[in-house]
Amino acid sequence: MSKTSLKDFLGAGVEEAPAKEEKPLPDYVCIKIKVHPDDHRRLSDLAKAERPSSLQDLGTEGFNRVLAERGLPPLRRYNEG
Repeated sequence: MSKTSLKDFLGAGVEEAPAKEEKPLPDYVCIKIKVHPDDHRRLSDLAKAERPSSLQDLGTEGFNRVLAERGLPPLRRYNEG
């Protein structure tokens, strides 16, 4: 059995496949975290009690605090692009 490369086997003269077109990045991406149902209720209540807010705002506030502690810039709002 002769030793040939896959490229030789498939045909060295065949052109390489064109590079895939890069898709534009989305305006934002979604992330998920898992919490216990009771904790979800507490977080939701907290977000509503402090101000008309959402879990999105509460989570962003928390992430921004962690980033600030590490000297990093805050997150941009997802609807600012």
